[in-house]
Formats: sequence, structure tokens, C-alpha cells
Amino acid sequence: MVALAPYGYKLEDGKLFINEEEAVAIRTIFDQYVNTTIGANGISKYLENHGIRKIPRQNGKNPLFDAGLIRKILKNPVYNGKIAFGRRTLEKVHGTRNEYKQVEQDEYLISEGIHEAIVSDEVWQAAQVKLKSQAKKYERVNKGKDTRTHLLSGIVKCPICGVVMFGNKCIKKKKDGTKYKDFYYYGCKHRQMIRGHKCTFSKQIREELLDDAVAEVIVKIVSNPKFASMMQEKINMKVDTSEIEKEIDNYQKELRKSHSTKFKLIEEIDNLDVEDKHYKRRKQDLDDRLYRMYDKIDELESSLIDAKAKKQTIEAEKLTGDNIYKVLIYFDKLYKVMNDVERRQLISALISEIQVYEEKQSNGQWLKSITFKLPIIEENLNIGLDNDEQVECVSLLEKRS
Repeated sequence: MVALAPYGYKLEDGKLFINEEEAVAIRTIFDQYVNTTIGANGISKYLENHGIRKIPRQNGKNPLFDAGLIRKILKNPVYNGKIAFGRRTLEKVHGTRNEYKQVEQDEYLISEGIHEAIVSDEVWQAAQVKLKSQAKKYERVNKGKDTRTHLLSGIVKCPICGVVMFGNKCIKKKKDGTKYKDFYYYGCKHRQMIRGHKCTFSKQIREELLDDAVAEVIVKIVSNPKFASMMQEKINMKVDTSEIEKEIDNYQKELRKSHSTKFKLIEEIDNLDVEDKHYKRRKQDLDDRLYRMYDKIDELESSLIDAKAKKQTIEAEKLTGDNIYKVLIYFDKLYKVMNDVERRQLISALISEIQVYEEKQSNGQWLKSITFKLPIIEENLNIGLDNDEQVECVSLLEKRS
């Protein structure tokens, strides 16, 4: 089996050389990702709209750059002149005898390659910073074939065992074979035996009832006359990134010093006298120091990427918070016209957890308390629902301070 060069390169005599015709797309992908706000899907559309297509190869027929391929390109260190070892491993497909699939690993070894980089260190690092800052683990909102968006799935906590509750659909048939109307509810994930755990909370909380109660609480909070001015103050508040900026500055200084030391060591090795009787020992000592310096540079570069990603995340969270505050000022009107996906995104960004009672209350309500991620309330308070049920509201950020 003949090894194929990564897209953007050609293989000649076992060595990688830039394929300029293909490299145009690679440079465009990195440029668009680093210098614009669009992600992999946006870049895919950009390439298609600008007539940049994949040049046909024997291992692929799709002429378009899809989002999945673009993400792989952005993560591949080969485009920065490096070689990765152990990025992918073969794992057996569960339930088969001889089927295997490639699985990307979170950790792998990277070494300097001898091939020319298509993208500079600066562009490569900027791309990795953006990838890390945007990386999110999406929770499972829907189950199986159920395509409904469950607004509070994974946010509601079981009143007995404390784990998250998920949205489910109950389908029942009448005696004549026709179906009852689908019933959507939140249930404890441990209601059935899972990994040795089983919870006794077997109640099914009707989704519509709990969703409406949560929305009612938020509407009552934002209806407070002081709320709009408080939100405006938070929007105008500046985020403090001074500590992380100091950290970034220190890493950059250390990197400059390390690169300077690296070049001096390379120069010393080049100037060694091969006739010197201690040549081999001196060269070995310098080689060892150079190797350790490369390790230090790799470590510093990785720390710098993490620090920059952290700063970008802080700034992005401030921007996200500002957008949410702006939405909340007009929550009552906007929430009514949002679709379920938009509502879910807003709820996920706004609420940390929801507590429910073990038993349905005499007024028909389950909602006990709401903990907010963002400080939309100045102090813990109780909000009365229309049926006089009191719901405790807590600001998570204020609790931590």
C-alpha cells in the first residue's frame, strides 16, 4: 500500500514537498479561520462560493471541502512543518469481528519535520488558540429517535439522587391500536439501573408545565423596574484580563529566550572541531541540551496557546453575557417568537441548575428553585408564580463571591 501525502503536499523520494496548486486551499482555510469570525461550516461555504475545490486524488471523489475535513486540516501539525505520531489509532468496531475504525487521540507526540511549512508559526498558533477557545462538549439534549428539543434536559436535577434529569417521550396506544398524544416529560437518568445505580424517584414531570414555570419566573425577574438599568450597567462593565495578559507576556518572553538559546546551541554544534579529541562527547552534550531546549519550547508554545485561548474565552463569555443581557431586557417579547432550539440555547447560557420537589405541590407545580449562571439578580430572592407557589432564585456567581 502506497502512502499518500497530506492534501497540500506531494511525496517525492519519501519526502514531503509543497504542492502549490493544492496549498492555495490550505492557506485560504487557515487565513479565513484566523482572520474572520467564521467557523468550519462558514469556510466550507466560502471555498465553494469562490470556486476553490479539492483537486481529485485517488483516495477521494468529493470535490468539496466539508466542515469535517476543514477541522482536520486546522488541527494537523503537518501544515506547520511538524510531524505527529499517534494522532490516530485503529479501534475495533463494537459488535463486529474484523471491522476497525480510525479514532483521533487527544494526546500524541509532535516533532519537527524536515518538510517546509505551508502556514507560519503565528498563523498556526492563532488557529489552535481559536480551536481551543471554541471547543465545547455538547450535552445530550435529545434521545434516540426523539427529535424534540427538550428545553431543560440536563439542567433539571433529581430531588432524590441529585443527578441530571433528561427529557423523554412516552408513546402509548389505545386498545384499538391508535396512539394517544405523545407525552413529553423529564425523568431521572437513574430511574432504571445504570452502571450499578438506581434511583427511587420514578415521577414523570410534564415538560410543558416545568418549562412554562421557569419562563414565568424569568419574566417576573425582568419585569422589575430596576432590571433594565442593572442590565445596562453590566453590559457597560469592562472585563479584567490583566492577569492572563501578564501570563501571556511571560510565556512570550520565555519563548524568545529559549529560541535564542536554541540558535546559540545550533551555532556551537556547527562550530565544533571534528579533530578535537573530545568532539564526540562535546557534541553529545550539546545535542542533549538542544533536545531539552526543544522540549521546553514545545511546552512553552502549548502553554501560550492555552493562555491565549483562555483570554479569548473570557472575552467571548463577556460578549455572550452582553448579548444575553440585551435579550433579557426584552425577554417577554422575544421568548414568545423564539423557536425551541433558540430557547434551549438561551436557557443553557442563563441557568446553571433547576431543583424540583419530590412530590407535586398542591397547586400543581414542581419547580422549587433556579440557580442562574449570570448575575441577573442582585441578591437571592423568592418569586411567586401565578398560583402563589414560591420559587427561590439564586445567582451562582454571587454565591461564589
